[in-house]
Amino acid sequence: MDRAGYIKKLRGKLRRLPAHELNEALVYYEEYFDEAGVDNEQQVIQQLGSPSVVASQILADFALKDLEGTTDSTKKNMTAIWLIILAILSAPLSLPLLAVAVALIISVGAVIFSFVVAIVATVVSIFLGGVAALIGGIFVLTEHWPTALLFMGLGLIVTGSGILLFPIVIRLIKKIAVVCVEVLASLFHKITKKHNGGF
Repeated sequence: MDRAGYIKKLRGKLRRLPAHELNEALVYYEEYFDEAGVDNEQQVIQQLGSPSVVASQILADFALKDLEGTTDSTKKNMTAIWLIILAILSAPLSLPLLAVAVALIISVGAVIFSFVVAIVATVVSIFLGGVAALIGGIFVLTEHWPTALLFMGLGLIVTGSGILLFPIVIRLIKKIAVVCVEVLASLFHKITKKHNGGF
């Protein structure tokens, strides 16, 4: 493979990046080849590794840079997670290792998703339980006012607790997404270092 073929394959692997990031990466590797000279193209290609490995590293680095450079946005976090998963899947690994990595990612993702759903369901049920107690207190008001006041007071306390928990839960979910991205990135870097003979 020559320089043009290498850059062409790299461009194909990086097609999911934004245009300015894609151009920046390609310019960097073009300059890398230019500095090495025409006589050393094959050495540069061996030194860099396959275009798949380079593309995987660029995608993972972009996902982390994009995550760190923007405000906490669930959509950005999910994009970063998918870019890292794409980077891991595009790395040339042996099939059994790839199957284990995919199974691990899916199972951890399912556990985290279940955890997030459970937290959200808990907060929503606290809020709705408070509203139900408040409404129940209003209906009991004509029959036994001390009991009605008790229900209404508890309803207001529980509803307020549910409302106060919403921002905390949203921050927790964002933090979980950031941690997931960082864990996936470190897993990806460990896999690619092991594949390249590093460590």
